[in-house]
Amino acid sequence: MPPTLHLVRHAEGPHNTAWHGEGIKDPFLTDHGREQCEELCSQFPHHDKIELLMASPMKRCIETCKISFQPAVDRLQKILLMPLAQEASDEHMDTGSSTEEIKEAFGDLVDEHRLVDVHPYWNKNIGRFGTDPTTQMERARQLRCFIMGRQEKHVAIVSHGSFNHCITGKFKPDGTQTTRMWNNAECRSYTFDESSGEEALIVETEESISRRPELNEGQNN
Repeated sequence: MPPTLHLVRHAEGPHNTAWHGEGIKDPFLTDHGREQCEELCSQFPHHDKIELLMASPMKRCIETCKISFQPAVDRLQKILLMPLAQEASDEHMDTGSSTEEIKEAFGDLVDEHRLVDVHPYWNKNIGRFGTDPTTQMERARQLRCFIMGRQEKHVAIVSHGSFNHCITGKFKPDGTQTTRMWNNAECRSYTFDESSGEEALIVETEESISRRPELNEGQNN
């Protein structure tokens, strides 16, 4: 049986609030962003079930994962860096740092082998990491397939506001996002539709929907 996926948008970084913040290279979180992570940590109901932690290799995502899932971090001692989950633009804010810089910041907490051995060009915004909508949708499909094939029962991954639309299938071939932007540090939980084959589509759980009381039929989710 495929795992339950807990999908998170990173918490606030300076690029989210600064004038022309897109020019900030691979930022860490703001103080407020770290507070958002602490709030998510206090509210997330499944810390004891998480068997795999994953994050986009962007610093703000790794930091969000580290703080938001601290109980699982303490237990697992590792965050798998997943290039397929990186953001979908070629702005400085969405262009990753070198593996050496990431290791300097996070040390042995991060498992960087997919950056080195599988996707060494992940931070060049080329190939499967290009920014056109078709490429983004295919990358999201590959990510879903990777997670669907895991043996763990609960997987948490921190990605990005725009790319989460691709992961969840709320993204049209012309690049239009069909639901609202995810909030910083917003977490939703999904199960896989096993009948969807290699599309590996995901469906939000009722319990996850209930954690967002503002959601109703008149709103995009």
